[in-house]
Parts: sequence; structure tokens; C-alpha cells
Amino acid sequence: MTSKLRVKDFILIALLTALYMVIYILSMLVITPLGAFGHAISPGICAVFSGTVIYFMSKKLGKMWQFTIMTALIMACFTLLGGGYIPWYITSIGMAIIADLLASKQGKDVKVVKVAIASGIMHVGQAWGAIIPATFFLDRFKSYWIMKGQSAAEMESHIKYTAGVWGLTSSIIVFILAVLGVYLGYFILRKHFKES
Repeated sequence: MTSKLRVKDFILIALLTALYMVIYILSMLVITPLGAFGHAISPGICAVFSGTVIYFMSKKLGKMWQFTIMTALIMACFTLLGGGYIPWYITSIGMAIIADLLASKQGKDVKVVKVAIASGIMHVGQAWGAIIPATFFLDRFKSYWIMKGQSAAEMESHIKYTAGVWGLTSSIIVFILAVLGVYLGYFILRKHFKES
């Protein structure tokens, strides 16, 4: 097996990203009733349901940069939907690179615990796209989203769960949900992929 990504690998990652996006959109049914708190932990809620996709990708493909490419495609989809912004790109790609360094170098033989931690890292990176700006660049973050059509009241509610102690709490919740999602994926696919 070659560790270099081939065209068919990019196609597989793109298909899995499309499935991930469908799962994310469906997870909005859970996220929406939770209001601003649901939005703050939305990467984790999505990760619970998409953990099977992450686990499958790691065991079927198992190549370096799989998490980074998937994250870049996810960001491209959200950007097309009007949701992309610079801090989110930085935190998402940065954490996806760390996830790849942790869990992609072992190839398909990666242990489920490493995939789970990598998923946690990757999804926390997505959450930090709002948490870091709300904590450290509050005025700029708030004015940017108000300019994009959010109301000041919506932003205050959102900031409550993404800044300070709530930002840390939301990060921990996202990480735990992402880890649980991969273990759920492992449970579902355990007969298909034998853990080494």
C-alpha cells in the first residue's frame, strides 16, 4: 500500500465529506431546539452522528492528510453556504493537521482510541472558529456577524456560550461528543473492520 493519496482517495474523501455534510444538516434537527448553546456545540453534535464516517475513513483509507482534506472540503461547503470566516479556517485546518499527525501516520492499522482523539481534536478546531474570536476578539467577531445579518440579540446569546468559561465548557463537550461518535462508529463497524 502506498501512503500517497491517489485520485480515487480524493474521490472517497469527497464522497465521505458529502455524507458528513448530510449528517450535519440532519443534526440541525437536534441543534436548533438547543438555541445558541446548540450552535456552540454543533460540531460535537454532528460528530456523534458522523463518527462512523470518520472511523470508516480512517480504517478504509488510512492515509496522511485525510482529516485535513476532509476539513478543507467541509469549510468549502460552509463557505458556499455563507458561513466561512478567517478564524474558523485557521482553527479548523490547524487542528485537522494535528489530528492527521496523531492518527493518520499509522495507516489503516490505527487504533480506535487515536481515531477518537483525532476526531475530538478536529471537531474542537471547528468549534474554536467561534470560541476563540468570541473570547479574544469579541467586538470584531460581533460586528462581523451583525454585518452578515445576525441581530445584536442573537450575537449576545451566541457569545454567552462561546466566550470565557462557557467557551471552555463547550470545547470539552465537543471533544467528548466527538470521541463518543467514533466509538459509536467502531461499535457499528466492528465486524467490518477488525481492530488490530
